[in-house]
Amino acid sequence: SERQVERLPAVIEEASSLALVGAREIDVRVSYKLDPAAELVLTDRIQIQQVLLNLMRNAVEAMQGAPRRELHVTTVARDDGMAEVSVIDTGTGLAPEVSAQLFQPFVTTKKQGMGVGLSICRTIVESHGGHIWAEAMPAGGTAFRFTLRIVQKEEVDNGR
Repeated sequence: SERQVERLPAVIEEASSLALVGAREIDVRVSYKLDPAAELVLTDRIQIQQVLLNLMRNAVEAMQGAPRRELHVTTVARDDGMAEVSVIDTGTGLAPEVSAQLFQPFVTTKKQGMGVGLSICRTIVESHGGHIWAEAMPAGGTAFRFTLRIVQKEEVDNGR
């Protein structure tokens, strides 16, 4: 895969415009909180957009019929040089027995799902040197988080 320095907010914005088609019609409120210190990442843009697309679509599906339908997309620069991207929903949450094997191929909670989406997400994120995980949110819902390597502006300037 071709990795290059990308602006993470732009990657998120492009993925959101695809993933969230129809979300407003089912009353999903979307918010973004993007850390300026996590702006530049080394990534294959298309692959990471695929991860974001899958996580956002899953989140919207998980919130169908939920009383509160809020999707929060956040980024934060961590101390280890990684950007942590979170896609957080207010859906029904994950059953503990499912969360343990969530990223295994062919594990699904959906009637129509094949169970390969999160497995593919894990493969993509790990091939970028990052990690992906899910955690239950205290107020209900689920946070899916993954990491990508931050590129410092100095690194980009020195490469010119």
